[in-house]
Amino acid sequence: MTAVVPPIIPGASPDGPLASLIPAAQPLPLPVGAPRGRRAGLVYSLSRVDASGRLSALPLLARLRWQTSIRLAATVVGSSVVFVPDRHGVFALDPKRKVIVPLLLRRPCGLRTGDQALLVADLHENVLVVHPMAALDKIVLGYHSSLIGGGNDD
Repeated sequence: MTAVVPPIIPGASPDGPLASLIPAAQPLPLPVGAPRGRRAGLVYSLSRVDASGRLSALPLLARLRWQTSIRLAATVVGSSVVFVPDRHGVFALDPKRKVIVPLLLRRPCGLRTGDQALLVADLHENVLVVHPMAALDKIVLGYHSSLIGGGNDD
């Protein structure tokens, strides 16, 4: 499921007076199914959402080699926010190299000030995904259920 975030700049809608300045939408890559075993290209971090929607992600950003000058596109996929580099992107890192998740993207994910989030950097895809803890709970509970049920999914 893909969510469309309405423009926050007056007149920047596809049929508004600034329509000629809006770059063509590019679909964001979606994560592929998880392979069995550990995938070396994934790096994880937990961070708490501050009042401005910022998340500390310095180690992940360093591994991705994202600098403060990078432009990013972001979209909500399911209950998570996916950030990808995009030279036409409307998002950027803050000067202290923190990831900013705007309120319009936090709301559909249920991320509120003070909540912890799981950040996953996919080094192979050059993508940063912000998962609310509810998504992590769902993943872990599903895995635990398979263990209790006697599945061989380890």
